[in-house]
Order: sequence, then C-alpha cells, then structure tokens
Amino acid sequence: MRLAMSVASMIMAPTPARADPISAAVLAFLGTQTATALALAVTTFLLTTAASLVLGLVAGALFGPKNNAQDRQASVAQMTIGENPREGILGEVGTGGSLADAFNDGGTDGTDYETLVIDVGDHRCHSLTGFYVGDVYVAFTGSGIVPGYNNQLEVYWLEGTEDQVMPACVTSFGGWDADSNLAGCAVVVVRYKADKPDAKNPIWTAGRPNFLWVVKGKLCYQPRKDSSIGGSGAHRWDDPSTWEWTDNLIDCRYNWVRGIYACDRIDQPGMLLVGRGLSAIEAPPERIFAYANTCDEAVALKAGGTEKRYRCNLVVRANEDYIATEEMFAAACAGVIIQVQGGVEVEPGAARSVVAEITDADFVVGESLTFNPFRTDTQRVNTVVPRYVEPTQRWVDHAAPLRRVLADLAEDGGPREETLTLTAVTSGTQAQRCGEIRRRLARLERSATVVLGPRFSHLEEGDWIAWTSVRHLKGERVVFRVSSYNLAESWRNTLAIEEISASCYSWTAAVDELVPGAVAEQQTPPVRAAPSGSDWALAGATLTSAGGSIPAIVFTGASGNAYAEQIVFEYRLDGGTDADWIDTGLATPSVTRREVTSVSPGADYEGAVSYVIGGTPTDRLVLGPVTAGDLGAPGASRGAYRLTGQSVDYPLTSNDTTITISTFSGLLDDGSTITFPAGSIGSLTGSTNYGVFWSISGSSYSVEADPALTSLANPDLVFLGWMVTSTGGTFPTAPTPPGGFGGNGTRPKNEFA
Repeated sequence: MRLAMSVASMIMAPTPARADPISAAVLAFLGTQTATALALAVTTFLLTTAASLVLGLVAGALFGPKNNAQDRQASVAQMTIGENPREGILGEVGTGGSLADAFNDGGTDGTDYETLVIDVGDHRCHSLTGFYVGDVYVAFTGSGIVPGYNNQLEVYWLEGTEDQVMPACVTSFGGWDADSNLAGCAVVVVRYKADKPDAKNPIWTAGRPNFLWVVKGKLCYQPRKDSSIGGSGAHRWDDPSTWEWTDNLIDCRYNWVRGIYACDRIDQPGMLLVGRGLSAIEAPPERIFAYANTCDEAVALKAGGTEKRYRCNLVVRANEDYIATEEMFAAACAGVIIQVQGGVEVEPGAARSVVAEITDADFVVGESLTFNPFRTDTQRVNTVVPRYVEPTQRWVDHAAPLRRVLADLAEDGGPREETLTLTAVTSGTQAQRCGEIRRRLARLERSATVVLGPRFSHLEEGDWIAWTSVRHLKGERVVFRVSSYNLAESWRNTLAIEEISASCYSWTAAVDELVPGAVAEQQTPPVRAAPSGSDWALAGATLTSAGGSIPAIVFTGASGNAYAEQIVFEYRLDGGTDADWIDTGLATPSVTRREVTSVSPGADYEGAVSYVIGGTPTDRLVLGPVTAGDLGAPGASRGAYRLTGQSVDYPLTSNDTTITISTFSGLLDDGSTITFPAGSIGSLTGSTNYGVFWSISGSSYSVEADPALTSLANPDLVFLGWMVTSTGGTFPTAPTPPGGFGGNGTRPKNEFA
C-alpha cells in the first residue's frame, strides 16, 4: 500500500503543464475523499499500474520525449497518467487519452464498478467514432450502456464544450460538483463492472479491460470556405461556431499554425494551448488555397474508387519543437518546408510549372558557381521503408511495402536504405505514394549554387526553373527546384538548386500500388504513350528564301502533356525502318512549330514526335507521309533581298522589348548598296525571335516573328537578320576572315528557315 500511495501522490500532483482544468479537478477530488476511499481507488486501479509506471520512470521513457516514431505512437495509443503536455487532435486518431480521475463504487465494499474519466483532447472535438475493448472494435452509437457486455460497460462522450455536463456516475460517485466539467476538453467517461468471482460466463476474461478511443478531432477553420477572403462559405476565424471537421493536411496544419486555444478563446493570447499562435498577418490564410486544393485531389486506388491525395491524422503536442511538427506535416504530403513572403509554409508534393528558363549566359560574371553532378556516398538512397499508423492494427506504427528498384541496388553496389516516418498518415496507399516519391527524388542527383542577376530577383524557395547548359548539362534542359535563396542589396540572387522532375509525382495505381506485405522489387514503368494525335500535325511546304524557295516539311501543334520536359522531332523517307529516323534535335515544351529543310524536293516523308518525361522518351507519334515542297531559283516573283556584306559586324541589338539598328552600309544580293539609318522598333514581346526588315519604298524598319514567311516573300523588303528580344548575351568573337570579299571582309550568316 505504501508503494501505491507514493505512486499516487507522484502521478496525481497538479503541474503547470496541466494545472487547469484537469489537475484542479483531480486535486479537488483528492481533497474531498476519505483515506479509505482513496485506498480503495488505489487498490482497484493504481496498484495494478504502479509497477509498470515505476519501471517506466527508471527507464526514463514515461514522462520524457520519445526517441522515435514507434515510441511516440505507442505513447499516443496508451492512456497516460500524471503530468502530460497539452494535446490536440487533427483529423481522426486512435488515442489512449490522459487519465483525469479514477474511482470505485457499488456493491457491499464499494468496489463493484470502476470509473475512468479520460481527457482525449484539449479542445472541442467532432465525435467519438468508436473504441477498442482490448482488441475488439466497438462502434460508438451513443452515450450510455454498451450493448453486448451484459450491462457491465458504459461509455459517455463529451465533445469539449465550455458548458458540457458530466454524466451522473461522475457527480454521484466521483465527488465532482456541477462546475467541474473539464470545460473545453473532449472527454470519455468509461464505467465498467467487475465480474463476480463465480461468474460462469465472465465478460472480462483477460482481467481489467483496456481501451483505445477512435476520435474525430478538432473542428477547423478552413480558409477556402471563408467568403470574406476570397473563398466560398461561412467559415470565419473569429467565429468558431462556423468551423468544421476536416482531415485536409494543409487545413489541419493551418489551424495548428494559428493555434489551439482553451475553449476556442482565440481572442485571448493567454489561452493558447498548442501550436504557434500566429496572426492572419503572419500566416495569411489566402496563401494556402492552392496547397489545400492539392491535398484534396482524388487519387485512383487499385481496388477501385479514390482517396484524397494527402490527409492528416495526427496528435500534436505542446512540448514538441515546432520544426518537428512541421516535419511531420511535410513528410505526410511528400512535401517540403519553404519560406514564402517572409513566412513558412509546407508545400505538398506535386508537379509544378517552370517559372523561369536560364542558360549559362544568365549567370553573373565573376561570381562563383558550384555544380555537383552526383550525390555523396552517404546521401545515396535506393530503398525506402515507409512507416505509418495502421488503423486496422489497433493504430500502431506499421511498415508499408518496401519501395526499391533492383537496377538501382546494382548501380549503387548494394542497398542504401532510408526509413520514412509518416506519423500523420493512416492510409497505407498514401504511405506508398509518399515512399515512392521519396525514392524517385533520391535518384535525381544534380545540384548547384548559382548567382543570377536582377532579372531573376523574383525567384524564391520552391520555384521550379529550367537550366540549359552546354558546359554542365551537355546541352540538356534540366528542371531544378530552388531549395534556398539569398537576395543581396545589389539584387543579385544566389540560389541553391536541386534537380526535380514532374515524373516523380506521377502515380498509376494499377502499376505503382502494391499489395500490403509486398516489396516493390522492380516496378514496371508507367506506359509512356505516344503524344496524342490531336497534339501535332505534319505538312509539306515550300519556304521562300533569298528570293527563291526551298523544300521543307513542317511540324505544327503544341504539347498536350504537362509532364513533358522536352520534345523530340524526327523524320525519315516514307517506308523507312526505325533505324532510319533522323533526329532534328531537342525542343522546349513550349515550341509550336518545327521546320525541317534538309529534305529533297518532291520526296515523301514521315515525321515523328515524342516527349521526354523523366529523362526517357515516350513512344513516337508517327505522322504523314507528306510531300516536301519545291526548290526554286530567284525570278520575277522573288522574295526579300538579303545582305551579302555589311560595314558593321553587329548592327542589331536588343533588350526585352526593343530592337535597335545602328547606322551601316549593306551590299544586297543584286549587287546594289544601301546605307541604312539608325532606328529602333519597340513594344515587342520578350524572348521572341524576330526577323528584322527594311522597306525600300517606305524607308522604314519592321519586324515579323519567326519564321517571318510573309516578310521573307516580300520583294520590297531587305532582310537584315534575326534578333531575339533579350537583355542577355554577348557578341561572339569573329574568326579571322579568309581571302575574298575584298580580302578583309566577313560575310554574315543569314538564316531563312
């Protein structure tokens, strides 16, 4: 009895972490009970747990932070006693709760019944879904006697309102007065009757029952349902009566960021219990609309039906570091923690659009550039073990199917395993998606630190940019994500970037989703279908050039695949084999026209288009055959004149919106000479290739966007050259001219196709 009493005095002492209202209620309870009643309560409940509690204290694991996810989840599912941090429930969880009171009553000795008052959440909750009695799940249908237990089990649910009323068994036998109601805390009261010693069919065959409570937690403010800030609905942050339950990960996180307050008193900072307690200025609600929409996207399941992409079911605690909680949110949505406009957000894992195209010419000269083509040995990962909370296994930490590809193990010389902890995930298929995304991202190795000029000062964390580099990427266009940035007073933006690909986030349930217990040894890659026939068309053409004409075949259309990283155009003579395809080079996904002039006039050709996704080309879309156009010589219906010589090497310059022409003299292809005056053409579209022309009759300059076929066919115009509207670029060094053209002249390269 002395041991039990010492444990009782230790674990029931009120503490600052839970001094009100729970500790106050327990303290009041202890102060109003007789020594005999306390001894009975200790004898019937505390004595049976004293040994395990003492052992837990000796091990240093009962009251201190848990060392890993398994320990943390075990502590969530186990009823705790004594000093505990404030807890909030986001989504739906299985929890043991925290004991607020325990007492016995009934029978000759007052020990027939045992009643437990359990705090399951320090805020208003949506509902009690059900509970486990041992390993048996029971759906909760309402407060009172639970069917199937011979009238020996009663369960009462209090959702956590400020004026909630305790059941009669607490006020009649527990010594609680009408004002002691654990206001603002969601509470379960469970009352069970012991079996008689001679019962032929005992209810509690395993001894004293243990319970696990499945609770739908916090009613959350959802900004997308707030019409006052651009959403649609009646939700308002300052009116908790408008809030609703949700398991949308971003909505749940936002409520944690704003804070969980005692009795929903959000206008009283001192009532903050759990979370960061930020204001709407520090955490603008409008900023999460797109992220929350991503989480609500429907993802197909292999067995049929769908589920939301990223859900959250998590117990959040007041004693855990903010960054640790943020990492739980980020892991559950295969996302990243980013700094946005002075704040912090979790960006869910999903494909994004590229917001900037850069080349080596965009880097600030004189600033350092670091490029890493490979990860270090310690950073390499080829096997991911996702661990999540499995509701069907009584809400324990559980392993999802292993994610790996055998070819990666062979390349790395063995397994490089990483455990992905998904504390907020209770869906095995969601855990699989997060695990596969992590594995795919780990196989993208290239990273760099670069410095860009003021034109790229808008780039920040989370942005996707495309970098085309001959020096570092062998001419490839590779997409990177900005992992950090530093904008200097000079508006030079230093970016840390790491390789990313939209294909990392693709998911085909029939292929990628595995049966629980299986191992993703060698996933069959998703079917890489050819581009849609509606995306592209092929036609034969005759292009006007230098007063004559050249044969061509022309691809026109647009990419219909949001994941396309590059486009491959090929052609061959009609009737050729796969070995006969001729590659015309890679194009960006934004291209809408590709002209091929290296064809024979009047010959029949087939064309092919394929997309590069995740570094691998799709199947070809084969077009045609079509007949190439004619080759013609200059005649009466000649096109624009072209320059065969000029007094200034580079008379054309540009910025983002204007092309400027310097004064120079030019020799035309008919032998005549024209002196061209200085001029400029403004209000142009940036990053666009223009043909620049001089009107002989009008003595004025004009431009036409590539391919400029109309102007090239006009015999009243002189074609001066191509010019892209851009502030970047430098003049190339001209080679030493050979003899000819006067012995010391150079002939400019003029392209017409």
